[in-house]
Amino acid sequence: MHNLNFNNDSQRYSFVSAKEPAWHKLGQILDHIFTAQEAIEFGGLDFTVEKQKLFTERGLDVPDYFATVREDNNDVLGMVGKDYTIVQNRDVFSFFDQIVGQGQAIYETAGCLGKGGVLFITAKLPKQIVIGRDGPIENYLVLCSSHDGSMAITAFFTPVRVVCQNTLNAAFNNNTNRVFIKHTQNVKERFVEAALVMGMHSEYLDKLEVAFRLLYDKKVTDRDMKSIITRAFLNKEELKTLALTGNIELSTRKANMVEGVVNYYHQASEIDSIRGNGFGVYNSMAGYFQNVKNFSSEEVKMKSIVLGGLSAQYSQRVFDKLLKY
Repeated sequence: MHNLNFNNDSQRYSFVSAKEPAWHKLGQILDHIFTAQEAIEFGGLDFTVEKQKLFTERGLDVPDYFATVREDNNDVLGMVGKDYTIVQNRDVFSFFDQIVGQGQAIYETAGCLGKGGVLFITAKLPKQIVIGRDGPIENYLVLCSSHDGSMAITAFFTPVRVVCQNTLNAAFNNNTNRVFIKHTQNVKERFVEAALVMGMHSEYLDKLEVAFRLLYDKKVTDRDMKSIITRAFLNKEELKTLALTGNIELSTRKANMVEGVVNYYHQASEIDSIRGNGFGVYNSMAGYFQNVKNFSSEEVKMKSIVLGGLSAQYSQRVFDKLLKY
């Protein structure tokens, strides 16, 4: 299930991509690099949202809670508190423009999910990373926002390995690759601060390139590979048990995931050129979740892999462990 918003009035999916089809080949494909204004227009994102009071069936006022409602079709997107500040789609794009700077990045995709409650934008940055013989790694800036109260405005950098299109989330020192902005009264003022922070993307990408090269140069045995993968799935109590006894009995779910990642490491063709080193181990964790693991919907998959969910956390643990290996 892709869960892209479908606009009944325009009979279009609320999604636009540049030059190449993406996301199940749905939405509008422009034959040129598009601007923020075109993304809003062709991506079906030119709607506004308002807060409306909530009432019970008997007409009683629900204090301190509001519904967020699309003004173009009256679709209810979510329920939020009294301090929640709506940030309209155009303001989100304006923020994105502040981050990337004119001519510094290329818009590639934009769209919204569900009834329009979750907005996402991606732009390719000019800097590439080349590791060994493995081909280039493209770097992207991603921004997600919501009107349904499900997430803060989130902007982050993420590299994508071109040979397999796997997203390689990695952060240093507590999410140095991302910024979170809550939907509160000072949200627009926070935009300026966040844009300054995200403007340091060149420094982050330089650091990431060094880290990837370190992983590429580290030889990892099959035994250590399985140990690193297994530990990534353990919680604190399980890690304590492993440290005390030297053994741990995994749940069926975790055992299946470990087996899945290990099999991916040994069998996936995209790992052929990097099998046997730390970069291959890290890519195997990322590749398993993006190409093998089943998710209930594309939205759940995106939140798990891209927006800091469990899949991203597991991959981050492998990244951190390998840097210390």
